[in-house]
Amino acid sequence: MNSDPITPDDHGVVALGPRDSFWGDATRRFRRNRVAMAALVVFLGLVLFALYGFFFLKGNYTSARPGLQRQGLGSDYGILGTDTLGRDILRRISRGLGISLTLAAAVTVLSTSIGMLLGGLAGYRGGWVDMLIGRFIDAVYAIPYVIIGISAVAVFGANFWTILLTLVFTGWLSTALLFRASVLQIRSQDYIEAARATGASTRRILLNHVLPNALPPIIISIAFGVAGAISVESIFSFLGIGFIEPTPALGVMIRNARGQFQSYPHLLLVPATVLVLLTVSIAIVGDGLRDALDPKLRGVD
Repeated sequence: MNSDPITPDDHGVVALGPRDSFWGDATRRFRRNRVAMAALVVFLGLVLFALYGFFFLKGNYTSARPGLQRQGLGSDYGILGTDTLGRDILRRISRGLGISLTLAAAVTVLSTSIGMLLGGLAGYRGGWVDMLIGRFIDAVYAIPYVIIGISAVAVFGANFWTILLTLVFTGWLSTALLFRASVLQIRSQDYIEAARATGASTRRILLNHVLPNALPPIIISIAFGVAGAISVESIFSFLGIGFIEPTPALGVMIRNARGQFQSYPHLLLVPATVLVLLTVSIAIVGDGLRDALDPKLRGVD
């Protein structure tokens, strides 16, 4: 329960503070989730490490320099040494983090926008529009995402834009289904009928009434979408259908280090640990957001 004192104003009207709003209550709930807050700190730390590496870490991370192999930890060529081609491992991990985060952010923005547009259109219009969009989603879902990735790379080559568009093509489906379900539930509410009765346009109803009420599940979907995009990109790179050498993607580093695990295990363990920390921290934050934004949990303190 809210412990803040509630006092009436000069007119005898009780004013509720921002903590009594939905978003204020959700923020308080999330802050009390210690696991989610710890995961958020880990995620922000990895983001700062990626930014620090981009602006401040100097060293070779793409070009091969065979005469500078120092794979040992704490060598003169960096805290983690270099790989077999003389490239600074710490710098490559930092740049790999930056690539994963940049790609995931772009994929999430585009896929969420497309999913909300088509899902909202299907849910609000219904009829043949809903059926057409639904059948297209079913058709894309029937194709394994690995097959889509292999086909895209075979036609357009392995580069940032091919991977981006491939992940967007497969990433908007879940958002569309989620937003469609939310819109279907909301459009039958009394306040939507009241807005229609007053002559409000479809655009105004969607922006002012439907979108704000359907936003909480979309925020949760965004969090899990970021983790999913990073995981799929790393899987693609590990299988050789994503980023390729000399791009310092985490999946590329893990794939290249497999044959050296017995001699230099840190070449595989460090990027793998960073990848796990990144995806798991985002997933835990998403789970914390789900608990904080669940309307069934409001008022249960």
